[in-house]
Amino acid sequence: MKPPSLEQIIGGLRTLPSLPTVVMELLQTMGDEEVSVDRLARGIGNDQALAARTLRVANSPFYGMQGNIDTIAEAITVLGFVNVRSLVTAAGIATAWPASEASGLKPGDFWRHSLSAASCAATLAPHAKLRADRLFLAGLLHDIGRLVLVVTHPAVYAEILVRRKQDDCLLIEAERAVLGFGHARIGSALCRHWRIPESIADAVERHHRVTPDDPKAPADMADVVHVADVLAHALDSTADPDAMVPPPDAAAWQRLGLDEKKLRAVLEQAERQFNGYSNILP
Repeated sequence: MKPPSLEQIIGGLRTLPSLPTVVMELLQTMGDEEVSVDRLARGIGNDQALAARTLRVANSPFYGMQGNIDTIAEAITVLGFVNVRSLVTAAGIATAWPASEASGLKPGDFWRHSLSAASCAATLAPHAKLRADRLFLAGLLHDIGRLVLVVTHPAVYAEILVRRKQDDCLLIEAERAVLGFGHARIGSALCRHWRIPESIADAVERHHRVTPDDPKAPADMADVVHVADVLAHALDSTADPDAMVPPPDAAAWQRLGLDEKKLRAVLEQAERQFNGYSNILP
């Protein structure tokens, strides 16, 4: 079986299932600080599944509300506009693209890792002096190219999993062996197709190959998402026996200035956020 080219995969992005209208609007207005809270509340309220998941998070023990939140407007007050926007985006994408069983991907594990990486990226944001909401979305979407493969070419993804097991290697290495490129290229193309801010698309594209510049230079979004991916694997939110923790890029790590104390605080905060947000997943 001849694997698809990157051009063939990108050309097929238009055939992917549509996302909920409110999710597309949120993705495309990520850089717009003037988005109306009322408009967001109405959009979520018009989608019963998204509304139910948003309220479930707002009423989780993590926020201590114990079932007292029963409207989206109240949820936005409790969680904050930025958090609700990020969570609704996560839920909308996770429910819109069911994975083929033939691919071997476990959707629950995929989204738990994605949400863990998003939580780590947002928690790392202050260390890079970057926006947490954009980093949350970049972390959430860092592996979305794999899901594109699963939805459009499940047999190819299954072949990649076989290759990973045979070679006892990282999944990204198996992707490159089978396809000649990795999921990050596909994911960044999807981000651009969705007209997401270029800074997020760039971070998705470079999170496995960050720029090896001066370790004392300011950290960029790709650095943060790369380190967040490593930390999410280390936190092992999926308990996947075949998962491997990828080695961190030394320069990216140094640019974030993470000593042992800071790292411990990041891991603890990210894990708390992940536990609070996990109710948003299907």
